[in-house]
Amino acid sequence: MKKRFSVLVSVLLVCAMVLSFASAGDAADSSADQGHYVFQPKACSVFMKEVFGDAMVETWENLVDAVLAGENTFACPDKHTYDWVMGQFPKHCLPILPELIDYAYDRSHAVKNGVASFTWLVSPEEAAARIADFGEQVEEILNAALRDDDSDFEKAAALYNYFCRHYTYDWELYEETREKYVESSPMHLFRTGTGICSEIAPAYSLLLTQAGVKATTMQGPDHEWSYVRIGGREYHIDPTFVLNSEESLEYFMMTDEQRAVTGFPGNVCFITSNYSRDNPHPNYTADDSTYSVLWNYSFETLLREENKLRCWQYTEGWEKSIFDFSYSE
Repeated sequence: MKKRFSVLVSVLLVCAMVLSFASAGDAADSSADQGHYVFQPKACSVFMKEVFGDAMVETWENLVDAVLAGENTFACPDKHTYDWVMGQFPKHCLPILPELIDYAYDRSHAVKNGVASFTWLVSPEEAAARIADFGEQVEEILNAALRDDDSDFEKAAALYNYFCRHYTYDWELYEETREKYVESSPMHLFRTGTGICSEIAPAYSLLLTQAGVKATTMQGPDHEWSYVRIGGREYHIDPTFVLNSEESLEYFMMTDEQRAVTGFPGNVCFITSNYSRDNPHPNYTADDSTYSVLWNYSFETLLREENKLRCWQYTEGWEKSIFDFSYSE
C-alpha cells in the first residue's frame, strides 16, 4: 500500500511539473508578444527640433529635469525661449505638466542671467508622483498595443487600431467649444477615454514619439491630426476620424492630396506650432502613395510575421472581402 501511495505521489509530482513547465511556456509566449517600452519624460519629436530649433529643445529638457528634481529654476537663454517652451512643448511632449507648474509670478522678469523660474501648482512630491502615474499609463498602452520589434509602420498601425477600439469622440465637449473657449489637453483623453481632435491627435503622436516614431500634429481650420515620418517619407494620419468608423483606414498614411480630399488642403494647414508664422519651418511634403490602396478598407489585424496588414471591405452584396497588404521598410 505504501509503495502504491509513493508511486501515486511521484506521478502527481511529475504531472504538476509538466503543467508548471507548460504554464511557464505559455506565459513566456504571451510575454514575448508584449512590448517592454519605458516612459521617457523628456521625449521630444524631431519635428519640434526642426520647427523650434536645438536651443528650445535643450531648454525643454532643462525644464523637465528641474521638475523631476523638485526645483523651480532651469537654464534658459532668454524670455523668448522661455515663453515658447512653456507654452508649446507640454501639450506635445508631457501634457500633465501644465497641471503641475505655471509661469513665474512675474512673467516679464522670469529669466535672469540665463536662469528661468516657474511656480509650483502642487508640491514637487505630488508632481513627481503624478508624472510617474502618467508614465505608467503610457507604458501600459504601448506595451499592450506594441511589440518590441515592431517597425515604425507597425507601431503606427497598431496604435491607430488601439485608438479606434478604446476611445470615443466627446461630442458634448465639442458642442461646448463651439460656444466658448475650452482648454483642451490629451490628459482628458487618457483619463476619460473620450476627447476631441485637439486631444486625440496629440495623444496619438505622443505615444508614437514615446515608441520612437517621428511624429507631431498638424492643424487646419477647426481640426488637428497627426503627421509622421516613416521610412524617410511623410504621411498624414487622422486618429480622430477613425473613431466609431469600423476601423476605417481611409485616414491612415494619407498623402497631401488625400488630406485635401478629406477636407484640409495644405495651404490652410500648419505643423506643430500654434503660431507657425513666428517659427518658419521646412515645407513638409507627403506625396508617397504607397498606402493608397488601404484607404478603401478597414483594419482587420496585423500579420507581423508575414509583414502584412490584413484589412477588409464590404462587397456590393454586403459580403466581407479580405485583402492582405504587404508592407516593408
